[in-house]
Amino acid sequence: MRKTLAVCAGLTAAFLIAIPAIARAQGGGGLTLKGGLSYGNVSNGGVFPGPNKERTGAALGLGIQSGGGLGFGVEGLYAQRGITARKLDYIDVPAYLKIEFGNSGIAPFGYLGPQVSFELKCNDDAGATCPSGRPKVTYAGVAGAGIRLNALHGLSIEGRYIYGLTDLQLNTVTTTDSYKTRSFLVLFGIGM
Repeated sequence: MRKTLAVCAGLTAAFLIAIPAIARAQGGGGLTLKGGLSYGNVSNGGVFPGPNKERTGAALGLGIQSGGGLGFGVEGLYAQRGITARKLDYIDVPAYLKIEFGNSGIAPFGYLGPQVSFELKCNDDAGATCPSGRPKVTYAGVAGAGIRLNALHGLSIEGRYIYGLTDLQLNTVTTTDSYKTRSFLVLFGIGM
């Protein structure tokens, strides 16, 4: 068992080391460390027990993207979303098609694609866990735009909107309508 774990860890490390070189060979891109703020809400405003305010949280993770004008990107981000009455923490894995304008100095970009999220935690204001039987894997669409400063190690800033597609099954006191996450992220990145 230990030998299998060591082999898997070695292959994962080799893969992570090789990805930036492969992406750079395609004319830019590479591995990016990202972090920022997440502003969350839900699509329906029934009466949750406790306060029902937008939740401000954090987002942090890694992304890999191909270089050039038209490319792709995949990320793994820890993100806090939901509302204060239902605090949701996820690992988000967006995969998107990216278009970048210009390769020197300042490069504006935009992207669009699907996202799968894996719930890590769901608590209410008092710290109690959310009702069981809800989906732990959710799906969303992502759209974003930003600017990358190539001269500063690929420093970037971007805005991202996440439109949740999965019913969270968070029934409230006043309604059993579906609840879906809606989030806006402001992310800062630096190339590695």
